Formats: sequence, structure tokens, C-alpha cells
Amino acid sequence: DDMDARFGFERMKEPGEKTGWLINMHPTEILDEDRRMISAVDYYFIQEDGSRFKVALPFKPYFYIATRKNCEREVISYLSKKFQGKVAKLEMLPKEDLDLPNHLVGLKRNYIKLSFNTVDDLIKVKREIAPAVRKNREREQSNDSYTSMLSSALSGGNVTSAYDDGMSKSIVDQLENIVDMREYDVPYHVRLSIDLKIHVAHWYNIRYRGSAFPSEIVRREDLVERPDPVVLAFDIETTKLPLKFPDAETDQIMMISYMIDG
Repeated sequence: DDMDARFGFERMKEPGEKTGWLINMHPTEILDEDRRMISAVDYYFIQEDGSRFKVALPFKPYFYIATRKNCEREVISYLSKKFQGKVAKLEMLPKEDLDLPNHLVGLKRNYIKLSFNTVDDLIKVKREIAPAVRKNREREQSNDSYTSMLSSALSGGNVTSAYDDGMSKSIVDQLENIVDMREYDVPYHVRLSIDLKIHVAHWYNIRYRGSAFPSEIVRREDLVERPDPVVLAFDIETTKLPLKFPDAETDQIMMISYMIDG
């Protein structure tokens, strides 16, 4: 915050509303009402008069996993106990599987959405689940899953699960029932911007209601004229080997140039 304040981006601290043009965003962590650290994104705005401010928007990072057929509830129960304190929420959602040979038919399968309070928690859980998923997927045959779903759809059955029963619910280690992971590698600030449709270079109304409530950021479609930000551009020229990127260990800097509002 101190560094941002030097450049004029003071954090909104008093409840109120402002209109600003979004110029940048950056992942951060803030304290919630229970004094717990949670992940958020700082959004940087320029107002019409050139003044600046920023506001933090908390958002739970997440990714999806898929299980073998009819094992979703057992896996949810297992994960809630194994990762207690790390996983903030577990829920089952139907999603389209674009890996199927003919996903345009509209077949869906159940995915388990794991939500977290912080990105660090997400990374820790992902590291434990990923090796099991890789091993389990080696045993799966994608054509069998597609055939099973299509047959179920044509017969009027439930098509929200994709994989054959295979290994049953009686498996002691439910990690062996997890066969897929999705959207685990989407950068956190990109994830939030996609889900909430908050993008740079647009005008927004920002309503801050205090630290106990999340900020409201609403797009202003009626404002199109851009403000006049101060732009700093720079370039570094170095030596390098043919067809190689510069190496800081061996290459030399030839010139550093910069321009402000040029």
C-alpha cells in the first residue's frame, strides 16, 4: 500500500461510490471480518479528473475435479475431512466435457468444485491431488466414457456422470476415484476477471461499503471516452547469441532508454 500510495493509488477506506477507468489489477491478500487472511485482487482506477484510487475485491479461488461414476458424494466426504481447514467449500456442478469426441451433443458430467480462502491453500491441495489424477487417468479409456454417456442419454438415463463405475465406492483411498482436474492452472486475477467480467480499459462504478462487505464493481457501458493516464515506456538493448534470448549471466547491456508521455 505504501508503494501504491506514492503513485497516487490510495486504497478506499471510507464507504462511498466512485467512478473510475480500470488501468491495472494485481493479486493480493486481505483480512476478512474474522481476521483471517483471504485472497483478493487489487483494482487500480483513474477518475475523470485524473485522480487515482484502488479497491480490493475478495474472491475464492477454485478448480474442478471429476470422479468415477457415482462416486462424487464419497469423494466430497473424503476431501472435506482430508483437507479440513484448507478447502472452504465443496459443491457438485454439471459441466460440459470438451474432451469428449462429440461434446456438441450436449452431454454433461458432474464435476466437484473445490473453493479456497487463499491461493496458497489451492496450490497445496492441488499438489496432493495431481499425482493421483495422473496415475488414475492412465487407467481410463476416454472412448469407453463417451460410449457410456451416449448410451445413457439415448436410453433416457442420467448422463451427469461420465465414467464407468470401475473401481467401486468401497475404495479406502478415495483419491483413486478422482480421474480429472480442470481449471487448476488459471491465474487467480484472470479467473476473477473472467467470472465477474471485470476488464482493464473500461469505466466502472465502484461502491465501497466497508471491510465487512465485498466491494461492488459495475461496468459503465455509457462511458466510452478514455482518461489521460501518464505513460512510462522503457526499452533495454543487450547483446545475445544468435537465435537466443539474452542471458543475464553472459550478455551485456548496451542501452537503456525510457520515455514519459512521448
